[in-house]
Amino acid sequence: MTTMINGSAIRKARKAKKMSQAELAADICTQATISSIENQNSYKNLDILCKVCHRLDLKITDVTHNSRYGDRLFSYIEDDMRRHCYLQANERIGRVSFEKLETQLSKGKYYCYQGYASLYIDDDIEEAVYNFNLMLSQYSQSELAFYRAWSNLGLGLAYQKSGKEDRTERFIEESIKILNQIKNDDKVDFFAIVDLYVDIIAVQVELEHYERALDLCKNILNRLTKSNSIYKIDILEELESKCLYAQGQIVQGTMK
Repeated sequence: MTTMINGSAIRKARKAKKMSQAELAADICTQATISSIENQNSYKNLDILCKVCHRLDLKITDVTHNSRYGDRLFSYIEDDMRRHCYLQANERIGRVSFEKLETQLSKGKYYCYQGYASLYIDDDIEEAVYNFNLMLSQYSQSELAFYRAWSNLGLGLAYQKSGKEDRTERFIEESIKILNQIKNDDKVDFFAIVDLYVDIIAVQVELEHYERALDLCKNILNRLTKSNSIYKIDILEELESKCLYAQGQIVQGTMK
């Protein structure tokens, strides 16, 4: 999938950091790729684009063009949601008119976002479950796979709040299953997948499922190492350490 981008914004940010194209490309791609990104208005590999933006302290929304109603605002909502800034995300959601949304993708995203707003802003578990189920039952397109994983996590969190641990586990495992299917898909934002894994691992720790949490930590840390990325490694190591301490592995936990 080709993403429309503003290459000049990337060039400007690189020069502001006094980086050469080769320095920006290091461990991500080739210098020629950076040149292509800066001089063209589109790029196909979103994973590389996300890593370049991360190195430049840019949001992906700072360099991408969105033509459909709500797309750019949704990018900001999603960024807020991933950082757990639910109040700000909820304020942005309030600006969206559902009737104007043009695609199944945007409508599916909308219900996913609404589910989290209901859960964390309104503390309305029933409404959250309704929104997540609506997203999962009506929007099954392959391009929505990440949001299906996110909505399944949302259902797990809602049932955790309700004290229904068996349902929590079922929906969390469904979220993991979907993520395993898409984690190597370069159409999906790699860092968004990492964020979701971090939230899932945190739930497993809260449920005292330490072995499962450790397995997931190992899985995503290996993927980050292969990608030469340090994104969220500190948080993952902290979660791993908590699991080791809980299992009585004090030395290993301290080393982490």
